[in-house]
Amino acid sequence: MVAAAVRQAFWLISLMLGVAVAQERTPLLATPDQVTYQQAAGALSAGRATEAFERFVESARYGNKQAQKSIALLYMKGAGVPQDWARAYAWFRLAGSHGDDQILQAGDEVWNALKEEEKAHSSRIYQELVPGYGDAAALALRRQWVKVQKRRVANGSQVSALRVQLADANGFSWELTGQEYLDLLDGYVQGFGRQDLTDDAPEVLN
Repeated sequence: MVAAAVRQAFWLISLMLGVAVAQERTPLLATPDQVTYQQAAGALSAGRATEAFERFVESARYGNKQAQKSIALLYMKGAGVPQDWARAYAWFRLAGSHGDDQILQAGDEVWNALKEEEKAHSSRIYQELVPGYGDAAALALRRQWVKVQKRRVANGSQVSALRVQLADANGFSWELTGQEYLDLLDGYVQGFGRQDLTDDAPEVLN
């Protein structure tokens, strides 16, 4: 039964990971979790798994569910970190807090493959991770970042008169009014849970 679960889990991993890095897209708002996630994706595609893991962890602090899932996958494969399925499940559990079916299914497969003592160990790891990487901690960090950005944008000026210039990695640029930019910042907090800022993230790992 366990062997069959393990085989199924590895089959699921192969589907989730793929064999190539998808084309990276730059989100409209260069948020801390997206910036570090894209750095991680680039490092992983270049074969620097340890560096990628470190960047994924930074991204995960802001609640980036794709980053949290990627950390789980790295632990499953033993890429950049020692292979540890109990720790992988703890990260899948964090990543699945918003109800992503694919993440939840992967987590279930890992859980079913663990021995009872490994399940208990995984639960302890999860409890240790929650204060620093759970949704409440991530939301607090997002609010703090937005507060700083708003202060920088306003800086004593009339918001209605502001013009904010944004540019992506491909050289495309556009201009927003001050209010449009503030609304975009608010969306980083209010949209947390819908993953509308992270769905473009590539599946990374060969």
